[in-house]
Amino acid sequence: MEAGELPPVEERLPAEPLVIEPIHSIGQYGGTWYSQAPPFGMFGFTRMSMYGHSPLRWVDDALDIAPNWIESWESNEDATVWTLNIREGIRWSDGVRFSGHDFLFWWEDMALDPEVSDPVPAMLTAGGWPAEITLPDDYTIRIEFAEPAPLLPQQLAMWVNGGVGERLIVPAHHVTQFHPRHSDIYDSYETFESQVDWTQHIGTPVLTEWVLVEHAVGEYAKFERNPYYYAVDPEGNQLPYIDYRMVSFVMDYEVLLLRLMDGQSDFHMRPFLPLTVMNPLLDSAEDGDYEVKLWASGSGTGPMYFPNWNHPDEAKKELYRAPDFLRALSFAVNRPRIQNTLYYGLGRLSTGTFSAKAVEYTRHPQGGEVLEDWIGSYVDFDPERAMSMLDGLGVIDQDGNGWRDMPNGDTLTLRIDYDTSASGDHVQASEMIKADWEAVGLKVEMNPVDTAVFWGIQATASFDILNSWEVGDGPDHVVYPQWMVPIDGARWAPLYGSWYQQMHAGRAHDQDHMAPRDRTPPREQPDLAGPVARLQALYDQIRVEPDQSVRDDLVLQMVRIHIDDGPFFIGTVSDLPRIVVHSNALKNVPHAEELAQGGFVNPWIVCYPAILNPAQFWLDR
Repeated sequence: MEAGELPPVEERLPAEPLVIEPIHSIGQYGGTWYSQAPPFGMFGFTRMSMYGHSPLRWVDDALDIAPNWIESWESNEDATVWTLNIREGIRWSDGVRFSGHDFLFWWEDMALDPEVSDPVPAMLTAGGWPAEITLPDDYTIRIEFAEPAPLLPQQLAMWVNGGVGERLIVPAHHVTQFHPRHSDIYDSYETFESQVDWTQHIGTPVLTEWVLVEHAVGEYAKFERNPYYYAVDPEGNQLPYIDYRMVSFVMDYEVLLLRLMDGQSDFHMRPFLPLTVMNPLLDSAEDGDYEVKLWASGSGTGPMYFPNWNHPDEAKKELYRAPDFLRALSFAVNRPRIQNTLYYGLGRLSTGTFSAKAVEYTRHPQGGEVLEDWIGSYVDFDPERAMSMLDGLGVIDQDGNGWRDMPNGDTLTLRIDYDTSASGDHVQASEMIKADWEAVGLKVEMNPVDTAVFWGIQATASFDILNSWEVGDGPDHVVYPQWMVPIDGARWAPLYGSWYQQMHAGRAHDQDHMAPRDRTPPREQPDLAGPVARLQALYDQIRVEPDQSVRDDLVLQMVRIHIDDGPFFIGTVSDLPRIVVHSNALKNVPHAEELAQGGFVNPWIVCYPAILNPAQFWLDR
C-alpha cells in the first residue's frame, strides 16, 4: 500500500483485537520472507502458515483451543444449540467490515447450493440433517442441531480454513455480484467459484495475515502484509511484522534441497524433508546462515501400508480381511532395519497407531496401557511366525514357482500402490518392505501412480495395498477420526466410509438397486456384525455424547477393535522428528523444548506452522 491510502491503524483494528504473544521478543516491521515450494503444494503449504480464516485456533500443540475471529462461544446443556460471538470490527483486506453475513452467505448460497462445490461439512450436520443457522444480530451466529454436537469447537479449530479444510466464510460483499442466483450478468458457477478462491483471483478480499498480490504460474507467488489483519502484539502493535512473502516454485526435491543449503529460504517445514538430508543441511548451515531444528511429528505410524478392505477381487478381499494375514504382513516387516537405515535409530517401532500424542492416552486411567498394547501388538520382526500364519491360511506355493498362491490356487501378487510425489524415505521403506514380504514367499510389485490416480483409486476402492501418508491426526481420536473409523471415501475401507458419509447426508439408500461400484459415489453398507460397522456404531455414540469421560471410554473400545480385528493399517517407525530449517535472520521461531508437546507437525488439522502464529515472526536484516 502506498503511504496515505490507509486510515489510521486504530480504525483498521477491531475494538478488541486478537492479542498474540511473541515467542521470544517484540518484533520489528519490514522485510521479505523468502521460501521455496513445489508447484503442487505451493498454496496448500502457504495457507498452512495463515490462520486468519479460522473461527477458532489450536494453541499449545493442540492441547487447548483459543479465540480467533470467533471471540467467545457457548452451548446449551445438551450441546444441540451453539452460539458463536464474532469479534466485532474485523475488516476484510479491502477494508469492508466482516460480519455473520459472510458466514451465512457461504452456508446458504454455497454449502446448501448443489451447484457449488463446497459440501455441507460433517461438523454442521447431525441426525442426518444440516444444522439450522441464523443470525440474531450481525455479530452472533446461532447453530441449532437435530442431535447433540459436542465436538463443534474442536472441529471449528481444525485445519486453516479457507482453502484447507472447510471454507466457512467468504467476502459476501465481493462475491455476491458473481453468484448466478444474485447476478444479472454472470450465469456461470465456474466464474463464481474462481472469484471466491483468492488463489485463482488476485484481489478477492481475505482475512489472512498476508494477501496474494502477484502470481506467476509455476514460477513464484508474492504476498503483501494485510493492513486490516485483526491481531496485535501485547504492546498494541498490529501484526504481522513482516511486510512481504515471496514463494518461489521449484520443480523437484533436489533443487529444493540445494536452495535450502544455499540459504535461499527463511523458513521451511513442508514439504517434509527426509532425515537422510540432515547431515548435508548441517554441513552447509554456517555458509547458508541458517539453523536446523527437529520438531516432533506426532506420527503414529511412519511410512504405513493398508490392504484394501473393499478389494474388487472377492478372493483377495477375503484374504485382506483375515486378521492372521494382516498380522503375518506385520510380523514380516524388519522395522529395526528401516529405523536404523532411514531414521538414524530415532523414533519408536510401532505396529501403527493413531498419534501417541492423542489426549485420551493420558486423560483416561487405562489410556497408557491401551496405547502400549496397540503399539506392540504385532510389531516384532518374526518372519518364521509370519510364514507359519500364512501356511495356516492356505497361502502356500501350490504351483512350485517359489511364490505363495491364494488359498484357491490363484496367483497371489501384492501390489504396493504409491503416489509418485511420495518422499524418498517412504519409497525406500517400501523397497525394504517389498524385500521383507518376498523373503516370506509373497510376490510383490511396486506401482507408482500420479497424484490424481492415487486419489482416484481410493475413491473407487481399486487399489491393492496402499502406501499412503502417515497416521498422525489429533489432538484426540474423534475430531478427525477417519483413520480410526471409515467415515469418508478414502483410506482402508473407502466403500464403507462413503456409505457412512451418504447415510448421514440421508442418501445412503438412494441407489440400492445398483451394484456398489456403480453408485455415485461408490459405496456399500458394511456387515452389521463386522468390525467396520462396530467402529461406526461407536463413533455414532461418540459424536453425540456430551460427557468427555464417556467419549474417552468409547474411544478405547475402538482401539481394542483395531487390536483384536486388525491391524487395519501397518506402521513402521512412529514418533519421527521433522526437519525445520530457518534463516538466522528470522526471529521468534521456537525450539522444540518451547513447544507444549515438542511439536505436532504432521497433521494438517493441527495446522503447523500456523499454530505458531507466523504473524509474530520478524526479520533482523
